[in-house]
Amino acid sequence: MKLHNKLSIKFLLVLVVAFLSGCSKEFLDEPQNTAGLPEPVVFSDKEIVQSFITGIYDRYKGQWDDDLADGVNDSDPDTGGLYAMYFARTIKGNDLIQAPSWFLFDYAHENRGPSFRRTSFTWSFNFEIINYANVLIKGVTESPDLDETTKKEFIAVGKAIRAFHYFQIALEFAPNYNSDPSSTRIPIYLEPATGASEGNAPSSLTAIYDLILSDLKEAILDLPEERLGKSYINKSVANGILARVLLVTQDDWGLASSAARAAYGGTATSAVVSTNWGNGFSDLTDQDWLWGHFQNGTNETNFFWMAPHVFADHLSLSFQATYINTNFRDAFSDTDVRKLFQDIYSSSTPYREFVTTKFAFTFSSDVPLMRKSEMVLIDAEAQYNLGNEPEARNLLFALQKDRDPNATLSTNSGNALMNEILLERRKELYGEIGVEWFDAKRLRMPINRDAIHRVVVNVPADSELFYLNIPQSEIDANPNMDESLNQ
Repeated sequence: MKLHNKLSIKFLLVLVVAFLSGCSKEFLDEPQNTAGLPEPVVFSDKEIVQSFITGIYDRYKGQWDDDLADGVNDSDPDTGGLYAMYFARTIKGNDLIQAPSWFLFDYAHENRGPSFRRTSFTWSFNFEIINYANVLIKGVTESPDLDETTKKEFIAVGKAIRAFHYFQIALEFAPNYNSDPSSTRIPIYLEPATGASEGNAPSSLTAIYDLILSDLKEAILDLPEERLGKSYINKSVANGILARVLLVTQDDWGLASSAARAAYGGTATSAVVSTNWGNGFSDLTDQDWLWGHFQNGTNETNFFWMAPHVFADHLSLSFQATYINTNFRDAFSDTDVRKLFQDIYSSSTPYREFVTTKFAFTFSSDVPLMRKSEMVLIDAEAQYNLGNEPEARNLLFALQKDRDPNATLSTNSGNALMNEILLERRKELYGEIGVEWFDAKRLRMPINRDAIHRVVVNVPADSELFYLNIPQSEIDANPNMDESLNQ
């Protein structure tokens, strides 16, 4: 295990910041500096434990530096927090085009080498958070001071966080679950790392997903709906994560549907309503958003790197680096509120013809991580796979009708209906969570780019380009990992 995964409670508590409530956007009282508190003290008080959890979520927002103690900022705009990992997936597809700016290697599918920063960041970032989750679970479990109700809730938070990040590791560093479930590349850690820890041997992908599913199912039982703000995982968000995982395993469509419905509330027509379209897609209080990064716009101005807004917005001071494939633009009807594309450059360069105004960048632009509309589409896919095509069409139409007043109920069936659901996922979620890459990987489909792209690359189904190499630094530090994993 790499040394910088052996993280202390002292370090994380220094990072604790005041998050805002998702409803009122009023600050919580900022916790006092608790650096140096021993673990028994941290886990003796509910408020301090909550501050520790707040610090974990704050690490989701870059910039990310694997050694904050060395006095050198080695972070880059494409290795921020969770948003950077999502955006790296986003521009690997066909719908969006990246200029020769940050994320250019991800866009060209040239980012998987064992010594590359994409590989190192993605591994280290996720295992850092997994270690924090293990610290949380162990500290709360062994606390003699917390009551049992509090313990259950905090342990549930830890398991949901651990499951979410193991899911990211599995997506990023292993083949698709259904193409090679026996793939053995990722180690499992259920205890906090210490200075004496030795890295574990890798486990099978089946074992990784068994852990993810077990953690999520146990967490959902004890997580409340109430939370300090939408930057925190609650029962609905955990159900949403479970629904996403089941899209990958594809072995329990009934649970995928019920988890998605628990996440979006069960009434699709009201769940999909959003005021963000045409307004910059930057307001976490929108009822469609289940989970997101909050930006307060004052003391977080260092997050000038926050994707997708700072890359996709061409109308403000930003990187102005992301363009839209003309053929993707043409997939939207003229009356669709999501058709937010402009030709502002009148460029003769084909890939620079259109940009999107879906995302408006300011220092207070919140970032979406999960929305109810996505859950409605997961439910539609689940119903399709359960053989209930009429319900799948109704769920699909609930979203389509809200986005386009001229939409009509689909008459598609079979593969045509499934393809329509997948297209709707791309139209609804483009730029946000890497939906095109995610769907291609889990469904064992290729990514074929149009000639309009700046870099034309075709990625075959089940290609090794769908996952990263194990970082060389991990192989060097962990005696139970070896070079053969990258051959």
